[in-house]
Amino acid sequence: MTVTPLLSKHSVLRAIVYVENALAYKSLFHRSDFVCLKMYRFMQSLLYRILYGTTVAILMLLAFVEHPSSLSKSSDFTLNANDTRSIDLPFGVTHSIEFFCILLLIADFSCRWYLSELSIKRNKWLLAYAAVNAIHLLLFWMFIGTRWYSLRVYRVCRPFYMIQNSSIMKKMLKSIRKSMPEVAGVLSVLFLNLVIFGLSGLIIFSYNKDGGSNYFDNITSALWSLLVLITTANNPDVMIPYYRENRIVSFFFVVFIWLATYGLMNLLLAVIYNQFRQNFKVSVLDMVARRQVALRAAFEVLTQPAQRTSSKISESLEAANESDEDLIEDESYISYPKPNVLEVSLVIEVINQTRINSGYKKYVFAKLESSENFQTDYLDKEDFIKLFLDIETDYAEWYAAQCEYSDVGIASLRAIANNKFFELVGTLLAVINTGALLIVISEKPDEHHKRSGDDVVFFLNIVITIYFFLEQVLRILSFGVKKYFSTFRYCYDCLLTIVIIILMITFYIHKLRRHVEAMDNTLRLVNLCICLRIVRVLLQVKKLQYVLGTYLTLIRQMQVYLGILIALVYVFAIIGMELFEPKYTKLIHNMNATKDNGTVLLREECGTYWNLGYFSLNFDDFFASIVTLFTLMVVNNWHVIVDAFTRDRGSLYIIYFIVWWVLCVLIVLNVIIALILDAFIDRFVVGFDPICLVFLVFLSIYLSTSISLYLIISHL
Repeated sequence: MTVTPLLSKHSVLRAIVYVENALAYKSLFHRSDFVCLKMYRFMQSLLYRILYGTTVAILMLLAFVEHPSSLSKSSDFTLNANDTRSIDLPFGVTHSIEFFCILLLIADFSCRWYLSELSIKRNKWLLAYAAVNAIHLLLFWMFIGTRWYSLRVYRVCRPFYMIQNSSIMKKMLKSIRKSMPEVAGVLSVLFLNLVIFGLSGLIIFSYNKDGGSNYFDNITSALWSLLVLITTANNPDVMIPYYRENRIVSFFFVVFIWLATYGLMNLLLAVIYNQFRQNFKVSVLDMVARRQVALRAAFEVLTQPAQRTSSKISESLEAANESDEDLIEDESYISYPKPNVLEVSLVIEVINQTRINSGYKKYVFAKLESSENFQTDYLDKEDFIKLFLDIETDYAEWYAAQCEYSDVGIASLRAIANNKFFELVGTLLAVINTGALLIVISEKPDEHHKRSGDDVVFFLNIVITIYFFLEQVLRILSFGVKKYFSTFRYCYDCLLTIVIIILMITFYIHKLRRHVEAMDNTLRLVNLCICLRIVRVLLQVKKLQYVLGTYLTLIRQMQVYLGILIALVYVFAIIGMELFEPKYTKLIHNMNATKDNGTVLLREECGTYWNLGYFSLNFDDFFASIVTLFTLMVVNNWHVIVDAFTRDRGSLYIIYFIVWWVLCVLIVLNVIIALILDAFIDRFVVGFDPICLVFLVFLSIYLSTSISLYLIISHL
């Protein structure tokens, strides 16, 4: 005997939300009554996400226009006053905008707290959200009420709003936090290594006070000199004063560099990479498990009658019982004979109301139509879960198959388009064009523009343009429009071909009007575009396709990791503006007339902040602070900047720069390197062909030559 369950609007809505959560890898720890589900769907909608993202973006971008404003031509105050004069908005404008954004974020927190099924004590991110909102609002009113609007301490809260809304960023921070014990171990060894070599340096180089006063005069200067030496920024400057006296002391610096720079720094990268892979695998398994749980919950909701909702879902999600008024009218009842299977028509109805990619919907519908289960009108739990479990990979394979052009009459055209010699001809023509261009320019650097319509290069341009056009037409006819525009290399060739055709038409227009200079400039651009076709070599060699594919994958994945880096830069820029405010920058500039150790003027001493003219690298405004931190991140001459900003303020201010170096360079950048290594190793499951390196070197030489060539001929 079969049971005919009755489904309510509430049950269908729960199933829709659970499927959406599964596809987005979201958890089910939210309230499940009808009103809350409606609110939850709105908060997950594109409109709400745009509203939240815009609010956070405006809040973070305020730092560029708040006092002191970054709206000036230059940050070097030694220049003309007109170049450094900034545009400051009125006091109340930026603070009114910030207050409005804070109110919106507080409203967002209130909704998240109301919808959360977990208590705020168990939800750490929600608790942190509440604390940041409270601190932000309290400090904001404190500074506004006292008119201390020059202080920016409370603005370090802003990047939190960007991170807490991204589950991937939170997973990355969790991964970094789990890696901290191992990273702390390596950093402890590194610090111990610094202390040992610092004390040894004080003892060994105590005989040379004159030559070593700047490096090993005391324990602080010794540790700082060796720390900078780890980054090789002051090498060999720190060694030369002692090596000049006795060459044996070179062993001291060689051993230190080998142990610290090439040993411990690479060991730190290995530790971070190992922890990153482990945490990443756990994260992926957790995401897959979360999707399975959500899909299982959706199936249970749809297969249980309204009057006896599944106890498993009720226990795990603590869902509210459905009320009688939620029931659909008699003619809208959805029924099926078995409670452990699901009607295909009901699945289609749920998918139609689900906010997912339209391509995913087409794939699911096509899979249901081609499935054996469609003949019996039922899906069991395993088939329902498989339908969505690997939908990203399955959809990509299905879409590639759909793009195949099935007309048998053009099989010969497809064979020609897939032929290696067909690809080779286009590349060969581009190489010949490049060679002819180099020969003409090298032999007649002053005359090759005067006969633009008669020389060999122009003739090749016409031939190559016609060939490229016919090549793209043949590919579209053989592969079809879908597959043609779904392939990156075909889109690349199509774009270059369109640009070349437009430029050739422009060339003839200028020729009819007898604009000789415009003709020459257009011809240069045509030659450069044709030369860029050599890049297709990357797209023909299989191993180089892996390189390009890895690079494109990294661009997509790097967005999240750059988000963490942006948040870190934002916080340190605000702190730097507080520690090294504009009035101190002016004091630094006034030091250029003082003497270092009473002997040489700072502006005349080689390699100093004043001698190199680094005055635009400061913390006077937010934009200048970001550029300064980026310069410190590269660590080239970073000790020069640190020396200028800590010379007369004590060694405690060095801690700010050391913490920045540890967090940014040693941890975050190493995590990004670990991501690159992981993506590279996953793609290159087979050995790397040495020919790839040859082509990459050739491409680099070619691009640099082309750019240099254009710069040369543009000045002829």
